[in-house]
Amino acid sequence: MNNGSGSLDHHAQPSIRMMDADAHEMIPMHMWADAFGEQVAELFAPLSRGLVSKAGANSTFRPDIVADDAAINIDSVWNRKGPDAPSAIDLQRRLAVMDVMGVERQLVFPTFALIGINIFYNEDAAAHFKYEPGTVDRKAAGRLAIDGHNDWAVRQTGQLGSQRVRPVGVVLTESLPEMMSSAEKLLADGIRALWIPNGEPPAGTSPADPALAPFWTLAESADAPILLHVGTQFAFCKPAWYANVPAFEYGPKSSVEFPIEPYRASTIHLAVEAFLGAMVLGGVFERHPRLRLGVVECGAHWVGPLAEKLDLWGGLFQSRLKGTLSMRPSEYIARNVRVTPFHFEPVGAYMQRHPELSDVYCFGSDFPHVEGGKSPQEQFRQSLAGLGDDIARKFFVTNGELLLPA
Repeated sequence: MNNGSGSLDHHAQPSIRMMDADAHEMIPMHMWADAFGEQVAELFAPLSRGLVSKAGANSTFRPDIVADDAAINIDSVWNRKGPDAPSAIDLQRRLAVMDVMGVERQLVFPTFALIGINIFYNEDAAAHFKYEPGTVDRKAAGRLAIDGHNDWAVRQTGQLGSQRVRPVGVVLTESLPEMMSSAEKLLADGIRALWIPNGEPPAGTSPADPALAPFWTLAESADAPILLHVGTQFAFCKPAWYANVPAFEYGPKSSVEFPIEPYRASTIHLAVEAFLGAMVLGGVFERHPRLRLGVVECGAHWVGPLAEKLDLWGGLFQSRLKGTLSMRPSEYIARNVRVTPFHFEPVGAYMQRHPELSDVYCFGSDFPHVEGGKSPQEQFRQSLAGLGDDIARKFFVTNGELLLPA
């Protein structure tokens, strides 16, 4: 039972009120029209059915589901996966789910909109979704899906009447005017976190390009975190790298978001490393000291080595960077960046190896996706065992507050 000390316990609602930097909606396909609009559903259902029907519990092709009515208890919120998990469809039930989890505030990413992002940015989308090339306007279709998600996110934000649940808005990055108008509208409509794709340079230029300063200033002024999340890295690593290799074929639990196979799993962090490296060495966090950046569901094994690498090269180019950086690159990462590890990663070992980065790692449940694992909070707690209550509280609570400010 809960001993009242704030420790996490598998059998009772924990007294720690965690920050959860990664959760999702998971509305099944036959309910897309109600959630995202008739036009969206008519276009995307036939494009998606073959792909998502093979994704096991991660599939949104679930015509058997008629309502979001699963019981809310310790077992269902931590161990039940997919669209029939409680509050996967009806976000009005999410607060009750979070209460059982012991979660104070939570970011809610899309599941559906990942299909739109994929079609928009992925030049190989026709082969991936198995439609005839030339029959779908990729850009128009992608925008339609993103607009449908963003409209849903704004409605949910207004209907919830609580800042504890924070649906994430998606900002496409083809041009700076598009980025600015989309972000300004989302923020004005109550959205408090913005997800931008990371597989291609935003607005066709470096993340450190001074031309992007208005976008970073907008997010900084609003205390709205900019989020990089798995599922948008495909443009960075072209299909030829993993094509025609049986060992690299999609596993049975793969989804549009997460390709469960060894090669793509081992490379999903490369795009965010390139993105973050440009931001740090290019002085974005120097010029925007209050900017908040989250890297979600891309693993965390790379954080320490990246910090070491940037410190090495930052030192070697110290004279060139004299007017750009006033701190070591690793110090910007510790101050401005938060990263969610996978449930199976030894985050305790990472913190011991890089104590200067102990502020970076934070909790994300990935509810209700399969790859989030069962009872991930218990696996993280075991990894952190022996490091003390302060480290556990950092990981589960205070570090995540950067992405979920009060």
